[in-house]
Amino acid sequence: MKKIKFLSMIALFGAMTLFGFASCNDDDNDDVLQEQDAAMEALTKQYVNNVVYNTYTALAGEAQTLYQQINTLKAKLKAGTAVAQSEIDAICVTYKLARKHWEESEAFLFGPAADFEIDPHIDTWPLDVATLAKDLSDDAKIAELDKEDGIDYARENLTAENLGFHGIEFIFFRNGANRNVAIFNNDAVEDYAYKGTQYFAGMTVTGKEEVIFASAVAGDLRDKCYQLLVSWKGSGASTAAQSRIAELFAKDAEEWQHTVKANGLSFGANMLAATTQVSTYASWRKVMEEIFDGCIDICGEVGDQKMGQAYRAATSTVPTYHEGEDGGQEQDDPNYIESPYSHNSFTDFYGNIQSIKNSLYGDRDLSTPSATSLMAYLQQYNKGMADELENEMKDALNALTACLNSGVAFVDAPGAALVGKAIEEVGELADKLAEAKRWVLMN
Repeated sequence: MKKIKFLSMIALFGAMTLFGFASCNDDDNDDVLQEQDAAMEALTKQYVNNVVYNTYTALAGEAQTLYQQINTLKAKLKAGTAVAQSEIDAICVTYKLARKHWEESEAFLFGPAADFEIDPHIDTWPLDVATLAKDLSDDAKIAELDKEDGIDYARENLTAENLGFHGIEFIFFRNGANRNVAIFNNDAVEDYAYKGTQYFAGMTVTGKEEVIFASAVAGDLRDKCYQLLVSWKGSGASTAAQSRIAELFAKDAEEWQHTVKANGLSFGANMLAATTQVSTYASWRKVMEEIFDGCIDICGEVGDQKMGQAYRAATSTVPTYHEGEDGGQEQDDPNYIESPYSHNSFTDFYGNIQSIKNSLYGDRDLSTPSATSLMAYLQQYNKGMADELENEMKDALNALTACLNSGVAFVDAPGAALVGKAIEEVGELADKLAEAKRWVLMN
């Protein structure tokens, strides 16, 4: 009896000890999870306020300036007033600034950019030059574009390929240079040709008509950038953006949606409210998943599509293919080249990877991560992975810098070895981002 009692006491003590240890471990795990959630909440606030809001605010501001500059140019040309080269140059500077902000937003194309199809509306390429030539030579269409509601007409009647950035790019850039003011002052006839095709043969399209087109397209671009800003920032967006979107929403509520359908919140407020009943994000890890996926997606687009299509077509003696949106195989297009007229392609691609860096660093254009950032989170909980991700990101940016420093535009040498190296580095960055995402979601 004494032995049995003693063994029973040992068993009881062991069970209590094990239970005690388990309870301590559970408590420790709970503490770590709470600490991680608090860190994720803080870095989300930093990300939304300093990266997303600030990028779209800058984009909307430059898009408005671009529209004003082109509209002023149009008024002068219509009045017969000579314009200076400096005015054309100023438009080109603003265009590139707006373009920079847009490309640096592409790591967060989730939300309104995708839900409201703003991305394809303002940034589809290649340009449909044949249709553009017909539109510019159509006096009735130019007259409509020149009316007070010309912006609406452009939005509803021009092809997606000729709206947004690249329609404007064609008007003000050629062969990587700002166009000469004489083209606009002297009613010079458009004579653009590419690979032997004379797109404007037999037409009398002048610089003035091109600027009328560009003004309406720039107005539409401005409106869509306003929609992005208001959709994310809500009542915190500029008064000009809020007023314009309210005006457009009253005309067409479907086209000018600017809140999350599930709850009526702005996209920023919805993300910041993660874990609450009103948010579509059930946990902070779901927010992390969204941020990572945005970064991974743009890596895939830059490597496989933006650079990949033209590179594969240029370096292969047989047709090459990529996966289409429907999951099927589509043949690579050798002319699938972004920003060919301004020779801004490599700058665009660099901006896309910079958008990943901004997202990870918790702010724009930082040399080191913010203390409340996704990269800082990784450094705290898995420094080895953080260092590897940091190195892959630097390698991708360095590879694109080498392309930029080569002095050869992507459109002129899409099959260059430097392009292949950049594609490789961007792919490795995508892999490392996916690895980091899995770790964050599982730990």
